[in-house]
Amino acid sequence: MAIALGVLLVVGGGVAVASRSATGFAPYAAPRQVPATGAGSGEVELSADAAAHPAADAVREQLQRHFDAINTRDYESWRGTVVQQRADGLPEPEWQQAYASTRDGTIRIDRIDRIDAAPDSGLFVRVRFVSTQDVAHAPPDLQVPRICWRTTLPLRGLPPLIDMTGGGSSAREAC
Repeated sequence: MAIALGVLLVVGGGVAVASRSATGFAPYAAPRQVPATGAGSGEVELSADAAAHPAADAVREQLQRHFDAINTRDYESWRGTVVQQRADGLPEPEWQQAYASTRDGTIRIDRIDRIDAAPDSGLFVRVRFVSTQDVAHAPPDLQVPRICWRTTLPLRGLPPLIDMTGGGSSAREAC
């Protein structure tokens, strides 16, 4: 009896896990796998969780503009996606040097949360993406040509602008 019950639990657990597998197209699909080479598509996708948030469309559109600006080296468009303080902290010559060889792709918004209960408090947006760059333009402590990033971006206002980030808001590894 105990063996039969054990078999039923194992089979039932396997069916339950299989039934939770994400299928279909973004935003409801499982995240794309990291491509074997390069950064992957520059299209910003939403997880099912992020897509359910009321600000999902505005956040996705703004992050699409942000990553498009980086990928096309369009400083003025990038400035339009960040708060003034962030833009002022990275003038165009430094920005062009920092992003000279960057290509971002396989971009997915995993989660969107309100910073606090106040309606105008802003959002925390959890994003993952792949970035390729010349090693000379990679972070000093991670000198590799391809980095997988997981970051939390604070966004404020309408349209939502990327606010200043602090230390510890990103995790990265060679991929």
